[in-house]
Amino acid sequence: MPNWRDHILQHFTEPTHRLTLVADPDSLLLEERLLATIRAQGFDLLPFDDVVAFRYTYEANYRRHWDDEQSTPLVVILRLPEASLQTLPYDLLQSGRQLCFSLPELFPRLSYPVVKTLEPAHLQLLYEAYQHYDGPEMGDQASKAFILRHVFSTTPDAINTQLDLFKLLLARHSHGKLPPAFIDDFLQAKLREKPVLAQSPLLGLLRDPAEFFAFLQAEWAAFLASTQSPELLTRENGVAYIAEPTVLVAHPEIRGYLHTLFVEGKLKSIPLPTGWRITDEWAKIGVITQSPEVEEAQRFGELLEQLKNTIPAADASYKDWLRFAALWAELVMLRRQTPDHLTEAHLREYETLHLTIEMQFADWLLGRYHTLPNQPYHSGPVMGHHIPAYLATCRRQSPENARIALIVVDGLALDQWLIIREVWQEQAQPWAVQTNSLFAWAPTLTSIARQAIFAGLPPYLFPDSWQTTNKERKQWQRFWQQQGVPLTAIGYARNLGTTLAHLSSGGQGVSDGDILELEVLRLIENPRMQMVGLVINAVDNIMHGMQLGTAGMHQQLRQWLTDHQYLTKLVRKLLNENFTIFLTADHGNVAVKGIGRPKEGALVETRGQRARIYTDPAFLDMARQQNPEAVVWPNIGLPSEIGVLLAPKLDAFLDVNVQAVCHGGIALEEVIVPFIQITKKEVV
Repeated sequence: MPNWRDHILQHFTEPTHRLTLVADPDSLLLEERLLATIRAQGFDLLPFDDVVAFRYTYEANYRRHWDDEQSTPLVVILRLPEASLQTLPYDLLQSGRQLCFSLPELFPRLSYPVVKTLEPAHLQLLYEAYQHYDGPEMGDQASKAFILRHVFSTTPDAINTQLDLFKLLLARHSHGKLPPAFIDDFLQAKLREKPVLAQSPLLGLLRDPAEFFAFLQAEWAAFLASTQSPELLTRENGVAYIAEPTVLVAHPEIRGYLHTLFVEGKLKSIPLPTGWRITDEWAKIGVITQSPEVEEAQRFGELLEQLKNTIPAADASYKDWLRFAALWAELVMLRRQTPDHLTEAHLREYETLHLTIEMQFADWLLGRYHTLPNQPYHSGPVMGHHIPAYLATCRRQSPENARIALIVVDGLALDQWLIIREVWQEQAQPWAVQTNSLFAWAPTLTSIARQAIFAGLPPYLFPDSWQTTNKERKQWQRFWQQQGVPLTAIGYARNLGTTLAHLSSGGQGVSDGDILELEVLRLIENPRMQMVGLVINAVDNIMHGMQLGTAGMHQQLRQWLTDHQYLTKLVRKLLNENFTIFLTADHGNVAVKGIGRPKEGALVETRGQRARIYTDPAFLDMARQQNPEAVVWPNIGLPSEIGVLLAPKLDAFLDVNVQAVCHGGIALEEVIVPFIQITKKEVV
């Protein structure tokens, strides 16, 4: 078989079995494409991870319908490696057929402990290479070498110089494709055996893209300095430039990577000190030679062209969309920062591209959203409700993460996170920041998406409180008490960062105690506190009063960040109290235009600008008839009694042509939100 998925799919060609029980210790059935295909064959999949949650869903959504002679084929997945199907409830064992899928069946001559560290998305490349292997059974080391070569295009024997190693780093961090740490340790050990690489500082940059790009930024400055005469190499403050780059940034094989990194914003162009000259034309890719606005406008044009050609396809993975959303956020920020320097043609192309992206993302989301809630999250949360479990994993694996603060900035979109990052870079904050992103729950309403974060549950498991955020504190406490954290060590506070009007602007000279709420200080300074959940509402408040679109959002967010520095002071205070910080958002926001309000009186349960929620299907149908282009959102992970109607594309249920910034729908900017880890930067 040319595809590993076919080994499994052959058992799901016809929905002839009402109930199938699958032992899946390696979570193979949760691979996106496989899961989508099985669903397309007519099967529902339900993991047996939590007995209570499983029984609730099973009885409500399947057993009841089966008793009414309705046929909904169900696949129950048991993912626990140490558990057998015989541990499932007796009533399931009596009526279900039993199957088992595992990695050793697919790769019997590779080391199982090594193969199981791979993400499912990497299995196809491994499978294709394995079909041509006819040698003996491999141990751990040989399996690691095999995987590095065939899955990650890395052969330790072929890396013999600093340039080889530098190209490896550029390739992996540019494309965001890293091997598991378990396998990277093997690579690093092999490279350290080579005298020319044993002491290379590049070896310490294999895992962290943020550290690598910071290193590369310094190397770029060093390279530019190396092209100047010695008498020019002094800054106005008397600090000399390092004029000897340690890597070959000028090598012809490197230049192409650098150009892309500058366009994507991963590297920043440098203004030249007085008297400096750049004679090599290619080196001007990273030098500010015109006004910053003109430079950014040129970058806008190049990034626009790049994104037009790289919109993820219909069968793309969720990681493809996460990577694309990060670049789109960069373009959104450039669009708002350079309004007077963009051509009319560029602006038209931008608007066309924006609409194309939203339509293709919506199509992808409608087809693939059901594959996201049960994705493995141990290497990073995929959806908002994965966050608490991921934090619990971090605590178990790293004793230094005993104190964790989760900051949820209500309504913070990915492009607005870039504003925060930019302000902190301008302030030279001494923090290590790792930027990732995840999917919010749809519809992207606060009571659904934010509650899912603090509960650590999909919304269908809080059917009595999906309309309110008042139970978040108890949900947060329940989760951590189940992890063994005492109630007195679990903190929660919300509605933060909004009551600063009494302070003078500037924030300078104002102590943290004057900025941060007393409730927050008491939580942070309590030495017994281990898990703190904090909700900042300032961004959401700005959004709901915003009439100036995305540009107005960026302007007011920057003002909020710099005037009183609430978020900056909160982060600093938490780090000083030895918290590891994770910052995220429940949803983002997007600028939209009104298409008219449905005339439905009191028939709607929730009257959002981008999402309307109904508890009677007939009322939803009536509203849909009034808005034929509106999207009926499939009830994935939501309480069974509600139906959701979404405004299409960049429209809203507002008076015709009224513009606003809002949320609730499934635009890229609403659904993909930042997930950031902030720690103290290690002093070398």
